[in-house]
Amino acid sequence: MPELDINASADEVARLFNQGQAREAAMRLDALRQDQSLLVQEALDRSVASRAAERIDALQRPGGLPATDASTVGPVITRLEAARNAPRFPGAEETRDLSQAQQHDIYASIVETRGDDAAHQALATQDRVIVGLRNENRTTQGTDSQTGDTNSRGTGVYDDRIVVLWRASDGTRHAREFNDVTTEPTAQYDGHAKTTPRSQGYEQVNAKAKTEGEDVNRDGVRDLGRMAEGTTEMGRATHPRRGHPDEFALRPTDAAMANGSRRVERDSNGDGWFDARDTQGVQDLNNTFKIHRGSGRNTDSAGCQTIGGNDYDTFVSTVRGTPGQDRWQYVLTSVAPTQTLRQNQERENFQPGTTPDPRAPGHPDHGLQQQISGHLTALGGHYAQNAGSYSLALLYEAKANGMTRVDNLVPSNATGTQAEGTRIFLVQGQDNDPAALRVASETATIAATPVETSLQRLHQQQQTAIETQGQQQQQQQQQQQQQPAIGGR
Repeated sequence: MPELDINASADEVARLFNQGQAREAAMRLDALRQDQSLLVQEALDRSVASRAAERIDALQRPGGLPATDASTVGPVITRLEAARNAPRFPGAEETRDLSQAQQHDIYASIVETRGDDAAHQALATQDRVIVGLRNENRTTQGTDSQTGDTNSRGTGVYDDRIVVLWRASDGTRHAREFNDVTTEPTAQYDGHAKTTPRSQGYEQVNAKAKTEGEDVNRDGVRDLGRMAEGTTEMGRATHPRRGHPDEFALRPTDAAMANGSRRVERDSNGDGWFDARDTQGVQDLNNTFKIHRGSGRNTDSAGCQTIGGNDYDTFVSTVRGTPGQDRWQYVLTSVAPTQTLRQNQERENFQPGTTPDPRAPGHPDHGLQQQISGHLTALGGHYAQNAGSYSLALLYEAKANGMTRVDNLVPSNATGTQAEGTRIFLVQGQDNDPAALRVASETATIAATPVETSLQRLHQQQQTAIETQGQQQQQQQQQQQQQPAIGGR
């Protein structure tokens, strides 16, 4: 099968939408997506959602979609609306064998839906554009250099990704991934690791002598910060390197700072997370947030984006590959949780009234659902008004990530590019417990998930768990039967 040109295909479908041919556009999009990988399907949806945004918005207004097209076009419009949300984090194996053109188009589609006009314009030129994908981590996390296991020493985790995109002079499209990356600070630089006694949750942190951050809530402890997601113009800078001369780095330009209102998040309550519980937790951008080298055993980040030392030289040569470029658009986005809810999937076999409902007493998940519903009610507003339906979608996410209870629900910060509560975090454990489990969900996705979809997914989730448990028991029995008998005469 010939490789799909994602860019050209998105142009074709968007053109149909923009010409008022919604039915033809929806049918063509579904035909193009058929037999493609999930990664290609997602990218195609994102690019179409961006290039036909005004028309798609119009179709969602009351009376915007003719009744005769509702069954054909409606599900596609719902899917395209969801495509604007935070993207899924692609596995390395998903992109490894793709052509350069497809790799470029996949990450360019993220720029289209998550970047600003300057980033969109840069994509159309030979300028290098930088994409950052962020997995939420606690600042107290670290990684054992021998085993790779996560610990609480605050040295950071390389589990984010930076990608450089560009068009060559002949028009060919290119992308280069860097996977030893962090976009978040580490507690080794946090003032909470240096109090006497140490703040709760920081007992095991390998604290550095240098303390970074600002005391934004005036409690006498400096608070670490990170760049909020959005587009930041970066310019040339330098950064010190031990035993070597200062080397090339990137930092926000003066123009970025002038337009950087509410573009920094700070962990003012010292729980290692960045969310709406942090008093004065959102500040304006400054130029200390760089992209620079990290070391092998330590991300060396006090709020910067750092790239593992073995990859940094390649990053520098890649990002500087266009002669004369001295400004780079950096598009940073959070990613959707691993267990991303899919809209309008697995619904054809659903029969209303036949699927057990966790909201009913006696259901094995009723207690967990009630915990979630109670926290939603306590948040008030649309969370409380929709606690019944939201709790089912969040219950699925909680179970998919191994949660057995939910002790809190916390909205994300309001930043310069995101409203408060764009994401919502499920928390199992106490705020300052290093072992606390935290799961992020896209609020728009949760809100758009129909009750019947959540019920079906929960039922299938439970059936899969039962089947897995049965298979494990069968394997254990077989192993016991195969063991040699021990006895005597």
